[in-house]
Parts: sequence; C-alpha cells; structure tokens
Amino acid sequence: MKCFTHTNACRTVATAAVLLLGVALLPPIASAAGLAGTATGLSSVTAGKWGVTAASTTFTFTSNTYQTVTVTNTGTIPLTAESYKAVISKPASGAPTFKLYECTSAWVANKCGGAAGTQVGTTLASNATTTVSTTTSLAVSGVIYLQWEPTGVSASTTITLSTLVSSPGQLRAAVKTNQ
Repeated sequence: MKCFTHTNACRTVATAAVLLLGVALLPPIASAAGLAGTATGLSSVTAGKWGVTAASTTFTFTSNTYQTVTVTNTGTIPLTAESYKAVISKPASGAPTFKLYECTSAWVANKCGGAAGTQVGTTLASNATTTVSTTTSLAVSGVIYLQWEPTGVSASTTITLSTLVSSPGQLRAAVKTNQ
C-alpha cells in the first residue's frame, strides 16, 4: 500500500506506530526503573500493654481546698480515653460533694490555661463509689492533670482514686502501614 501523509488511513497507522514504540520502551515493572514499590497485606498488634498511673491515689479533704494529681500513660499503646474510679468516704458530719476536672497542661492558680478545665463525669457525692470516664487522648508517656474541687467539706473526707482502661474501647486503633 502506498501511503500519502495527507490521507486519514496513513495518519492513523503512523500514530499507532509511534504509540506502540513508546510502550515498547517502558520498563516492564516499576522497580526496574529504580522506583520503590509497596506491598499489601494484613497487620495486627501482637504485643503491647495499656494502663494509666496516678501520681497519688489518696486525697484527704478537711476544707474546700482544691487538690491536683497527674496521671501518666504507662503503657505502650496510646489511649483514646481513660476512666477513674473514686471511692469517697463518709465524713463524720456534713455531705460534701466533689467535682473532678482534667486539663492537658498543669493547673496554675486552680485554672487550666485560664479556664476551669473539663469536668469528668458528674458531681460526686460522699459515701459513694463512682466510675467516670474521659474522652481525652493520651499518648504513650503522656500526662493528664486532674483537679479535685470539693464543696461543703466540714469534716475529714477521703477519696481513693483508681485509674482504669477498658480494652479495646479506650485504646487507639492500630496504625496500618505497608512495609
């Protein structure tokens, strides 16, 4: 077949030849061109521990003076929330109540960055055991600052604080990576 460049059939054949030549010159796989590849698959956490530890676990109130404590993530897994169990004693007289507040920075003059902080749970009554939870993320070795705020204390009242983490609800989801 004699081809003249001004005919449509010849232009189509010429274009196809150029495209095929370009494809033939590409490397067969990306790694042959020096590019990094990725692998896919499933991953899971096979080991790790979770937990939070309070610097102090017993608080005695003889007046309405606020008390603070730090709580540290002592595990190897970041947390998305923490829970606290408070056992409040029955005082000899009166019926004090307590509020627990958290802050991501240290308390200064009973303020969290100039504000009241975030209340954890509801107002807690004396002579009761209550568990309250936060939704504050806590990195490994991260610290949360808690503050007890009493009202109506007229006789010695003790709070015993326990830290809790419920798995898997309060653990950060695993980060998936391709390696």
